[in-house]
Amino acid sequence: MTVSWRDLTSRRRARVPAVRGVLARPRLQAALDAARVLVLVAPAGYGKTTALAGSMAGSTHAWLTLDADDGDPQVLAAGLALAAEGLPGGAAVAELLDAGASPRRVAARLADVLDACGGLLVLDEAQHLGGAPVSDVLRELLGGGLPGVNAGRLALLARVPPALPELARLEAAGEVVRLGAAELAFTRQEVGELLRAAGLNPSGPELRLAHVVTEGWPIAVRFLGQAVAQGRVRLAEMADLDGGEAQLGTLFTYLAREVLGPLEPALRELLTRGSVFEELTPELAREVLGEPDGDRLLEALSGGTFLTRAGEAVYRAHPLLRAHLRAGLPRDEVQRLAARGAAYFERMGRPRRALEAHLLSGNVGRAAALLSGHGTGWLAQGRTGLIERSLGRLPRAAWTPELHALAGDALRLSSRYAEALGEYARATPLLRALGQIQVALDTVQPDATWAALEVAGTLAPDPAPVQRMRAENLLNAGRLAEALALEPELARGARFALRSGALEQARALADAAARGEAGGTRAAQNHREGLLLASFVAALQGEAQAAAGYAHAGLAEGERLESPFVCGLALARLGHARLTAGDTEGAAAAYEDALARAQDVAGRLRVEPLMGLAALAGRAGDPARARTLKAEALAQVNGDGYMTALLHLAAALGVQEAGDLDGPGLSAAFEAFHACGDAFGLACVALARFAADGSDSQAAAQAAVRYPFLLARHSLFSPLPHPSGRARLLARLAQLHPDVCADLAPAARELGYADMPHPDETPGFGVQVSVLGRVAVTRSHEDRPREWGRARARDLLALLAVHPEGVAREVAQEALFPGAEPGVGERNFRVTLHALGQVLEEGAASGTFLERGEWLRLRCGPDLHVDLHAARRVLDAPTGDPGRLETLLALPGRVADSDLDAMQHEARHHATRLPEALVAEADCALLAGQPLRAVRAAERALDLDPAHEPAAHALMRAWHARGNAAAAHRVYTRLQADLADLGLSPLPETRALAENGR
Repeated sequence: MTVSWRDLTSRRRARVPAVRGVLARPRLQAALDAARVLVLVAPAGYGKTTALAGSMAGSTHAWLTLDADDGDPQVLAAGLALAAEGLPGGAAVAELLDAGASPRRVAARLADVLDACGGLLVLDEAQHLGGAPVSDVLRELLGGGLPGVNAGRLALLARVPPALPELARLEAAGEVVRLGAAELAFTRQEVGELLRAAGLNPSGPELRLAHVVTEGWPIAVRFLGQAVAQGRVRLAEMADLDGGEAQLGTLFTYLAREVLGPLEPALRELLTRGSVFEELTPELAREVLGEPDGDRLLEALSGGTFLTRAGEAVYRAHPLLRAHLRAGLPRDEVQRLAARGAAYFERMGRPRRALEAHLLSGNVGRAAALLSGHGTGWLAQGRTGLIERSLGRLPRAAWTPELHALAGDALRLSSRYAEALGEYARATPLLRALGQIQVALDTVQPDATWAALEVAGTLAPDPAPVQRMRAENLLNAGRLAEALALEPELARGARFALRSGALEQARALADAAARGEAGGTRAAQNHREGLLLASFVAALQGEAQAAAGYAHAGLAEGERLESPFVCGLALARLGHARLTAGDTEGAAAAYEDALARAQDVAGRLRVEPLMGLAALAGRAGDPARARTLKAEALAQVNGDGYMTALLHLAAALGVQEAGDLDGPGLSAAFEAFHACGDAFGLACVALARFAADGSDSQAAAQAAVRYPFLLARHSLFSPLPHPSGRARLLARLAQLHPDVCADLAPAARELGYADMPHPDETPGFGVQVSVLGRVAVTRSHEDRPREWGRARARDLLALLAVHPEGVAREVAQEALFPGAEPGVGERNFRVTLHALGQVLEEGAASGTFLERGEWLRLRCGPDLHVDLHAARRVLDAPTGDPGRLETLLALPGRVADSDLDAMQHEARHHATRLPEALVAEADCALLAGQPLRAVRAAERALDLDPAHEPAAHALMRAWHARGNAAAAHRVYTRLQADLADLGLSPLPETRALAENGR
């Protein structure tokens, strides 16, 4: 009797597993979508199946869960045939098997089917593959094992790396994406999303602890969410996993069985007794656990289980597995092993491991001594969690005054300042005073520091540290000369350079500090963070993009360091960056977010976002609200003279931008900056006063010479927001003080002028002429386009925009008024020309933007821009120029409608050139191996012209490069329909590309 191939497998294995509660994970989805061949390797419980099954909704796919029998090619081929039945054309795979085809031919046909439909084949439990019997089958599924050969997409899910030589060549060609446990583990944000989906609302500390104890292990996070939702575990009271009975240890019986079930007794014994320690080494196994064969046993445990390598000959189990295993050991056995381990670690000079072991053994006195001796050093490394956890396991009765001070330091570094002061109050008088000083220095509260400095000065055996603190407090107070007299080394710091006006030096020092900080093991520096200092200086220098980059990096660093203070300050600095860029809505959002973060941290953290909001209120024409916000911020500065000066300046500039004058605010800023000795702040005030009423031009000229970027760029504290207004200010200063012209010439060139302009050549406002989409004129200081006095004035503007070289007067008159009698036509044209002049030049000298006479021309330059001219420049630019594609994508697709022949010709020209340029960029992107850029360019070209065959050609090539033949075929189908409407059909090469990807 002949056995059917269908008897070799089970239809159940060809079904996609049902998954519930799938968390959207964009970072994983992007990797899954981009992979031609995906290899996903992680131990049980990491959600491999869930990640794939939950990501395939709406896609074309096939699934096969493998087992040990699939090492037989016939069994594997039978499973593949069942999996293929749900694919378009997949029945052909089963037909081959019915006809007695070989497993290799079956796999080749499945690869063709996947390629034709752009489908994905998932092989779950792929660790069962490998070896010669199935190598031919796998080679066909992978496209012959040759890079560049078209084949469908394949995903391999395994608990251990599958031994598949067929992957090697594809991996070398960059067609294989590998993901492991690190990528599958939930981030803290994802842990929070999952807990909130379960109806929970974890606080920041609770979320941090949940992430720490689970290490992002997906199944552990899900079990934790269920346990908390059911009331079996309280997040706020989760026991320390190394501190005895762990609430979560009983939740993982299933996982423990999976790990322990197949283990031989010696391995299980070592893993169970070793659960007392966070890390295992062969030496520890011999000396503490009494296992002479520890190196072999540990190596045997490290493959495919939850025991992983943490270094050379160092092994580590997941903390939840350790808690579960340790719960099965008698308490006296745990204490005995921990005591032996503590002695071993002390001999090895590993105080942190010794501390943990002493705490487990119950040796409270020695644990307290180790914590007192090493805690400060661990805090300097940013290990606040270690200190808090260790202190939490020590009975409060065993705490010494020094440990109370250490607890205060840990709380301070976590931005929990009120709690920190409570712990410092239980320390020795000297440590109490030093703690109070450090809180005030960290939060920049000079007035709150003086009394504690006096106490510390009388008690400290070494006056040098207290003197350094006093000098920093003087710096915070804005008393720079006194600070430098006490501590000359302060002159080498970024904050001293910033507050004295040496911005270039401050930027360089902040950059250097940031390079030494980012990603390192350290404690948060609060307002001293190099990235955030660099962000502030960049905003002062008018470099908005750099300022935003520093701020985003600083925010990421604050989240990494788990510092609410750093995160709040980073958001304020992001607000400054956006304000510098002219993004007032984005700036307001960042400031509001910063205020919310500061609410439970420190009042001083509210000052900068309040400063930004005060400036925005002034710009919006609400000086009363600006004064209210400034007053609220001033109440929090606590003696910081520099910050006081910035608050007065920011609010005054905001009011001034709206057309009003805040003389008292500028005077207060001047007095405060003068007291601090900040040259930059004084320069800002001088330029603001000159912009307001022309006063003290000499001081303003010197300010512009020293800080030319205040006029060349839009700085956070520039006197005027728009370049045209700053150009006029520059021209006036150069006219009044000719001796500074040479120094200010670079600023003029940065504003777009070849030479220093005369005041008559700078209207003080900019004009944007739009011809693409619709004809409009918009001024830099006005919210909406200008009204047209006469419709023909709009047509005349469009005509002049199309001809940047100009138009003869009689030609323009005939174009606008064809066939009119000479007198009538000339009169109408004169009125039209006057109306256009009013639209363009109201408030400026006649001829500033419009050249009149027998030859008419727009005077384009720094103050007058025409969008059509900018479009022509980018269309003429070489293909592949940096930024060209992004600019082309943003260009309007049409020229404004008009009955003028010149405009209609321009419209046809633009409608042809833009798709051609986009197709050229798509081809360039494909050559560079960037198919996604090619897709964007080609799709935009087809949006503009659906029957543009070269664009469709480029888009199909891009989709084939992405391994998505189905998408390429859809492009061809749409092109066929659009060409048919025109009575045309695709070219043969286009048909060939649609059919076989070539």
